[in-house]
Amino acid sequence: MIVTLAGHVDHGKTAIVRALTGVDTDRLEEEKRRGLTIDLGFAYTDLDGARVGFVDVPGHHRFIHNMVAGVGRRQYALLVVAADDGVMPQTREHLQILQLMGLREGVVAVNKVDRVDPERVSEVRNEVDALLQASFLEGAPTVPVSCMDGLGIGELRDELAGAARRHAVERADRGFRLAVDRAFSVRGAGAVVTGTVVAGTAHVGDPLVVAATDRPVRVRGLHVQDAASETAAEGDRTAMNLTGIDVDEVARGDWIVAPAAAGRTRHAVVEFDVLPDFPRAVRHWAPIHAYAATSHAQGRIGLLSGDPIPPGGTGAVDVVLDRELPLKVGDRLIARDQDLGRTIGGGRVLDVVAVHGRRRAAARLARIGALRHDDPGAALSALARLDVVETEGFRRDWNLTDGALGRVTGGDQFARSGGLVIHRDLLDETRTAVLEALSRHHRADRESAGLPREAIAKALDAPRATVDFAIASLAETGDIRAHTGSFALASHVAEIPAALATLFERVSPSLDTLQPPSLGDIAKPLGRPFPQLEREMRALAGIGLCEQVGPNRFYLKERLRELAAVATDLDARGPFTVRDFRDASGVGRNVVIEVLEHFDRKRFTRRSGDTRRVVAEFDSVFD
Repeated sequence: MIVTLAGHVDHGKTAIVRALTGVDTDRLEEEKRRGLTIDLGFAYTDLDGARVGFVDVPGHHRFIHNMVAGVGRRQYALLVVAADDGVMPQTREHLQILQLMGLREGVVAVNKVDRVDPERVSEVRNEVDALLQASFLEGAPTVPVSCMDGLGIGELRDELAGAARRHAVERADRGFRLAVDRAFSVRGAGAVVTGTVVAGTAHVGDPLVVAATDRPVRVRGLHVQDAASETAAEGDRTAMNLTGIDVDEVARGDWIVAPAAAGRTRHAVVEFDVLPDFPRAVRHWAPIHAYAATSHAQGRIGLLSGDPIPPGGTGAVDVVLDRELPLKVGDRLIARDQDLGRTIGGGRVLDVVAVHGRRRAAARLARIGALRHDDPGAALSALARLDVVETEGFRRDWNLTDGALGRVTGGDQFARSGGLVIHRDLLDETRTAVLEALSRHHRADRESAGLPREAIAKALDAPRATVDFAIASLAETGDIRAHTGSFALASHVAEIPAALATLFERVSPSLDTLQPPSLGDIAKPLGRPFPQLEREMRALAGIGLCEQVGPNRFYLKERLRELAAVATDLDARGPFTVRDFRDASGVGRNVVIEVLEHFDRKRFTRRSGDTRRVVAEFDSVFD
């Protein structure tokens, strides 16, 4: 268990850690000279067989950014209040930050009781009780202590030991991420980084990366809670000896992550709580300092509603940063005003996808609403009811392992294709809507061969990816068929206009050969102007009566099928050339080139240099 201390400056946090562990966490010369904690300090001890680590944070308001760096969501809080001062400004601010960071349990120490009378201790306890109302520490044990004479230290130690036995970190199946708070070099070992494991598990020997640069590193050794270990898991206070990097290439604010957990963003949607005592409403594009674990960036808040968020209010906001941070869904972000004088608020990261289009578009707001679920399975289900979801992007944003992604996407509620999933309810609704749109079109235009994808999506006013998924599903089940880029109901037969039917009767004998003449040669005996015949022949191809192979050459589909069979026979013996196809088919070279290039475009064949291979069934590409 890791205990995060919090409280106002000079309320005795460091002294309590020393009384519990025997370690002075003020390691800097300036800290010792001034008697003031400036940076994070760390100490470890065994309490009734449980290994407990302490993170001593600065209490002075000038060092709040260092305090934030020491807080991890899975940690246990020890709030310290001096009996002589009582509740002070940083007592409140530290408690607010612990709350915003998602801590769930802790204990309160009323320190320096040796300096006051019992009545004052009682007053301070009442102040503390009032402060803790509606916070995660409401109802938490309060222990009066004195570091001078040891009063209450044993009771506090027992309280922490009991909490350590009860404290269970919920270790989700996520990729490894460690937020670096210190980096230094050890003679004979090289670069060492320390920090709290935010997610996942790492083992000695694992390949990892520095998230800011994608620099590959490897774990040479691990210490967890100041003891050698083979593994480090979520919630652990960890020192990690790394190979592949020099100590001056990594610093506080960097993240060491599993390769699959890499990725950075300058945009985050945050469920943002404004602190009740912040003096003004948060307005659109307010400048902030943003803190996520040990990382810091400047940025601005973009409101997703029309009105400012008042003190004590909550709302989803865009946080746009001046530099990339390796944020994931579920991370906690703290925002302070630009002069660093006060904490504005903070909350849980809902999304890390950059804004495309209008910030407040209805589809985007619906996506954000779906992402308010803490559970990735519930979030995916909600997202997949809105549109197709690309699973690799979802895994990356939520920092899921492959196994976790498989469990999340494996339910019967989803239809899957490649790397995409869609909720079956949305798929069924969209399939029905596509069929209805095609049916309306066929009734209105009996001569039409069907509708292209774009027209179907426009008719449905639905996301293109959802419509494409439904079209593919309908084609697979045989409910619709495709021809020359358009889709029609399987039962639909386009009515051929009388003029085109007459024309087809006249030109089909000329096309009924493996080497049909060009349009110019067909136009002369028909006595038809070439531009008119060109338009009419394209119309015949559009309704499926023939196939346009080149700019001025058309084939009957059955003759193309014969040429495709020639290509298939050649392919059975290996890659074939233009000359091979010409010799086998008996068709002239210029026409052969037109036919083979048409086969390439239809993806019936694939060219590689001077040879080709057959890569599909004829009927699957010439439907």
